[in-house]
Amino acid sequence: MTIAPMLKVTLCGLAHEKAPVLEELQALGALHLIPLRRPGPLTPDDPAARRRADTAFHHLQDAPEQLTPWPLGKPFDADAVIGEIIENRLRLRRLADRSFELDQMIEALGPWGDFRLPQPAELRGEQLWLYALPRKDRAALEQVQLPWAIVGRCETALHVAVVAKQPPPRSLLPVPRLETGDATLAELRAERAEVGIALEMAERARADLTRWRLALGAKLAAAEDADDRRAAAHQTLDDDRVFAVQGWAPADTAPALRRLAEERGLALVAEPPGRDDTPPTLLRAEGERKAMGSDLTSFYMSPGYRSWDPSLVVFTSFAIFFAMILADAGYALLLGLLTAFYWRRLGSSASGRRFRVLLAALGGASFVYGVAAGSYFGFAPPAGGWLERLRIVDVTDFEAMMRLSILIGAAHITIALAALAWLERGRGEGLSALGWIAVIAGGLGLWLGEGEAVPRLATLLLGGGLVAVFAGGLTAPPAGATLAARLGGAALGLTRATKLFGDLLSYLRLFALGLASASLAVTFNGLALGILHDRPGIGVLLAILVLLFGHAINIAIGLMSGVVHGLRLNYIEFFGWGLPEEGYPFRAFAKREKTA
Repeated sequence: MTIAPMLKVTLCGLAHEKAPVLEELQALGALHLIPLRRPGPLTPDDPAARRRADTAFHHLQDAPEQLTPWPLGKPFDADAVIGEIIENRLRLRRLADRSFELDQMIEALGPWGDFRLPQPAELRGEQLWLYALPRKDRAALEQVQLPWAIVGRCETALHVAVVAKQPPPRSLLPVPRLETGDATLAELRAERAEVGIALEMAERARADLTRWRLALGAKLAAAEDADDRRAAAHQTLDDDRVFAVQGWAPADTAPALRRLAEERGLALVAEPPGRDDTPPTLLRAEGERKAMGSDLTSFYMSPGYRSWDPSLVVFTSFAIFFAMILADAGYALLLGLLTAFYWRRLGSSASGRRFRVLLAALGGASFVYGVAAGSYFGFAPPAGGWLERLRIVDVTDFEAMMRLSILIGAAHITIALAALAWLERGRGEGLSALGWIAVIAGGLGLWLGEGEAVPRLATLLLGGGLVAVFAGGLTAPPAGATLAARLGGAALGLTRATKLFGDLLSYLRLFALGLASASLAVTFNGLALGILHDRPGIGVLLAILVLLFGHAINIAIGLMSGVVHGLRLNYIEFFGWGLPEEGYPFRAFAKREKTA
């Protein structure tokens, strides 16, 4: 897994062939365009029509039932189909709103029975206003100056009718008045049934319309491709008779670009990046596991083009950190079963296939660590059994777990520094990276070393590492700086020792969060067993509810903590020491694809 080498490619051709050349370059999808002039404003042919088409496409894409789409070659009237989809969308929204409104009214009027309020003429201009007043607010009625009466009761509320010509003020009672309307409860229920049938019919019509999603998606993709070509046309260098387009291309696409140039009679220049060039970064990975590592890396940042690809380290360390935080083989087994259940569905797209590989890795690592920690939904394995013999990690041993967490952090940061030292070998930054590795080794030796020889060697490593860091700072860029500036920069570089110390301590979160997860699991088990022992009979149901609810909360917290903190240790601590340079991602000038 590496950063793909780039070539700066320049193509020149006749001005009247500019449009077809850009279309073929877009179909090839090999160039990250470099603007040769300031791009002009870009406006699609018809923004309103584009928004309607996009809204219609997403309405079909989000349909709960999707039928087999018509083939792309089938002719269709796009405007008519889009109009029909938009009308279906509006109809579904109106029906859903009315259904919700009817449900609210039926729920509110249900306790009052089936009745129709008298008209004002029948009450000499007065009207009835109804309230469902909670029993605890009974005293509020004593403050009401208008005529009122309690016309009904239920377990939680008093049904109060207030007589007034105009709507009473909102502050009359601590609850809002009921919106009854003119319909009776029976009429409301009948209308609700009709609305439900209409909703089903509209959803069926929506399902029938989903047959056009492939054709509509292709039309939208073609329109977006046209927008991209217009944008590219505004970035080329144009003369009266010729034009030039320039971009970065992966080195392995050079043969395809040469063939295009020969077929179109274009002049082509392909050259490696110069010292002052800043090419985009394209992470190349073979296999779903490595590709997912690239996704995790790119989610936070793109390494600089002249940097290195940390994707494999990020993928592996994230799985380890996640496992240490989840810290339970039972929880890991549930994650594995969930992954297996959705395995085929996730395999329908490239991103889904990469994600299921990540889930499998997280579940596998968590299961191995959970077995090593001897935790199965918070229960320890039976004493003397073979599962007990597999237990080699005690998450309640504070000293051992703190030591393990710090050692993992030291190894993680050392990998970052070693990669940086190799990348910057022969330069000051590389020497400083080696120095920090020595500082880490020396610090660990002073902390963990025993006997007489180890502390002396650790002190030498620590002192020599700081000297190397200072020397590396003296020889690092910028070139031509004065001796005073170099000395100041080198001395300032030594202050990163405090950052190194803080970053190493940051890995203690692995121990703390893992202990919290294990402790919560044990606590919920203890609560359930206590209820089961103290309350025979009903206690069985209560204990099951405590177990289900408690472990559901703990799993949710563990998954969230594992993701957030597992990635944080990579993005902040690891990247902070191993990737000082941030780049920008490769964006190919390529055709769009609308998935449906």
